[in-house]
Amino acid sequence: MSANIASLFAKDQLLTPDSGDLYEKAIQRWSEGAVRRAKYVVLAETADDVSKAIRFAADDKLDLAIKGGGHSCTGASSSEGGLVIDLRRMNSCVVDLERKTIKVGGGALWSDVDTEAAKYGMATVGGTVNHTGVGGLTVGGGYGWLTPRYGLVIDVLEEAEVVIANGDILTCSETDNADLFWGIRGAGSNFGPVTSFTFKVFPQPNPIWSGLLVYPPPLLTPLFDAAAKWAKTASVDESAMIVMACPPPAFTPMLVVIPFYNGPAKEAKLRFAPFFEVGPVADMTQEMPYSEVNGLQNPMATYGGRKLFKSTAFTVVNADRFQKIFDNYVKLTYELPETKAGAILVELHPFDKVASVPEGTTAFANRGKWYNINCALRWTDPALDKRLRAWASEQVEYMRDEEAKEQGVQLTGRRGYGNYGAGDEKIREVFGGNFDRLAQLKAKYDPENMFHKWFAIPPQA
Repeated sequence: MSANIASLFAKDQLLTPDSGDLYEKAIQRWSEGAVRRAKYVVLAETADDVSKAIRFAADDKLDLAIKGGGHSCTGASSSEGGLVIDLRRMNSCVVDLERKTIKVGGGALWSDVDTEAAKYGMATVGGTVNHTGVGGLTVGGGYGWLTPRYGLVIDVLEEAEVVIANGDILTCSETDNADLFWGIRGAGSNFGPVTSFTFKVFPQPNPIWSGLLVYPPPLLTPLFDAAAKWAKTASVDESAMIVMACPPPAFTPMLVVIPFYNGPAKEAKLRFAPFFEVGPVADMTQEMPYSEVNGLQNPMATYGGRKLFKSTAFTVVNADRFQKIFDNYVKLTYELPETKAGAILVELHPFDKVASVPEGTTAFANRGKWYNINCALRWTDPALDKRLRAWASEQVEYMRDEEAKEQGVQLTGRRGYGNYGAGDEKIREVFGGNFDRLAQLKAKYDPENMFHKWFAIPPQA
């Protein structure tokens, strides 16, 4: 171990391959395919710790990665032979009722945020799987069940503390370091780790209505027709997701709807009447605290296995197209039974609020009135990596081609949500019309491209 780095941190803050189980646990990730064997793992507790680690990595020319929740399927939070700054100890959450904000440590999970805000009858926009890290989801844009009413996670972000490539610790907002604040809202980790976020919180005194509705495969067409009917009049207090999955106990392909309504069950069942008219074989919906809804998908999103995300947007809820995707999914699960652990997520979050914000307002370039489909695959055999990556790409290309026929315009990667990226998307498409401005900003804050793990933007003067 370098005496230099050992002198910078407390003994329990620095891990190396010689640290045994503590090190092995520290390099684990949500996806086993994202695990890399770092030379050093720094368990940061303060922004100053993060600053020291960045400066050490720069001086020693070490590859650098930032780890919050560790959910990146591409390995963006890992480093082979380099230095990982692990933020998980920086997980504090403090509600300020006077300002109506919650200040969140850069290593917090969404479960930390939801639980703390709920103590005060408040909530904010957050991830729909609550063991996801706040940091990665936020800087990639972020959306969830409250997005139809309040917008993206970055739209409710008021202030952030960022440690940039030279080790300086900067506070940024609409008035302080405004260019950096613009950049971190959608450009991921390109400008450095965010060590604290201050989000707006909103009154959430009432329970919400959600849960699971289960349908057998023969009901796919009427189910998606019902979804199309519902979507035409969906309010800002409702949303839905249709999951193609193989849930227990049978572990055979089924269709699972996760509806969301920010109000009582009686009203919700009227709003979601089209789904009930189709005839679910199981109804596990109920009223619950908002702080619990983001845990509903946790049983389908456990740690372990190799994982891949590949997504695109769509605007037309067309049953024939989803029948094709479902048939391909069923075929895949029968050919490769280990893929039953994965799913296809059809997210029907109304994006009118998101689209109402002009694209150049933040670095996030994926604003529009569209929905999202995500091939969330999971398997165990590394030999299948290439095949399954190709399979997911085929489904996405099919959806894009079908939308092109409908609209007369080929969909580009700009409509692929960066947080659901497989890592092979074109950077200019991910950032759209914001790319050139981001490249100039990169030259200012990270001219040596230290932060290059997530759709790395090349610095351009």
